[in-house]
Amino acid sequence: MRETLRYLLGLAGPSGFGSSVTAEQVSQDIYSSNPCDLTAIITGSSSFFSLSKICMIIDRFFWFECCLTAGATSGIGAETARVLAKRGLRLVIPARDLKRAAEVKAWIQEETPGAEIFLMEMDLSSFASIQKFCSAFLSLRLPLNILINNAGKYCKKLQFTKDKFEMTFATNYLGHYLLTENLLERMIETSERTGTEGRIINVSSVIHTWVKRKRFKFSDMLNPKEYNGTVAYAQSKLANILHAKEIARRLRERNAKLTINALHPGIVKTGIIRDHKGLITDSMFFLAARLLKSTPQGAATTCYVALSPQLVGVSGKYFADCNESSCSNLANNEMEAQILWRKSHSLVLNHVLQMKKES
Repeated sequence: MRETLRYLLGLAGPSGFGSSVTAEQVSQDIYSSNPCDLTAIITGSSSFFSLSKICMIIDRFFWFECCLTAGATSGIGAETARVLAKRGLRLVIPARDLKRAAEVKAWIQEETPGAEIFLMEMDLSSFASIQKFCSAFLSLRLPLNILINNAGKYCKKLQFTKDKFEMTFATNYLGHYLLTENLLERMIETSERTGTEGRIINVSSVIHTWVKRKRFKFSDMLNPKEYNGTVAYAQSKLANILHAKEIARRLRERNAKLTINALHPGIVKTGIIRDHKGLITDSMFFLAARLLKSTPQGAATTCYVALSPQLVGVSGKYFADCNESSCSNLANNEMEAQILWRKSHSLVLNHVLQMKKES
């Protein structure tokens, strides 16, 4: 109840920030005292978010399907990119739709004419596309300080990728797993050379708490016998947190000056589709819309975790409303995190090796 009240009132937590703060506000002091000279990659795709805070108030769960794009080409992803560029970061934006990405680049540079922004093609649902992007990026010999695994896709109906994996899990988790693995050494190298701590951010969702252990089976998530879009999305968001936990453990073993954390960006009022007639009333929609975050507020936690000096050395944690928060028991299970990493590593490695043989 206290957490819900804090959210609704926008009260500040231990970090000094709360649910009502914007991305510009959380990064303003950082920029003023220490102008950034950093390079960040922000991934992009479509996302699906739950109204969990509102659900707690009305004591039942309702769902809105959102056309919210958490990627760097619209929605909170574009806002994150805009604010990071304003704070002086060099941006690399991988995108499936380069035309849309170019529009976002132009929009950012209208406000920040000197912003250095690289647009590169990448489809997170395709291992081949991810490999191609990583090779192209590494060949630029740019440093890499921040990796924001920000993309999220929701599929109402069962779909498969070209690699023959379920689309939601492949895009939201497996794609980011492969991307992170390919870029990890460059990030460690950058942090060692510059002395500046590197940061990886996995954008997850509070919906991860819906997943029960019996529904979290790797083979079933790759090729589900029975498909439910909401369950698939929740599983992928749980995997994002477990991924952060395990990578954090491995980085600590290496004494790397690189951290990784996961976060819930909030419930953002972007492109809500009102097509649930009979499920939610107009009055409930009106109430919900008044309690959702704006896009600048939705990008705040990502910018906070990416830039805040309060989080130096903090790794393997979960954040919401710009404060460390609690995740589910399953998300905190170290053994589950290790098992998921090992299975993912084996799957991705074998698939990439197979691609090399066929090329």
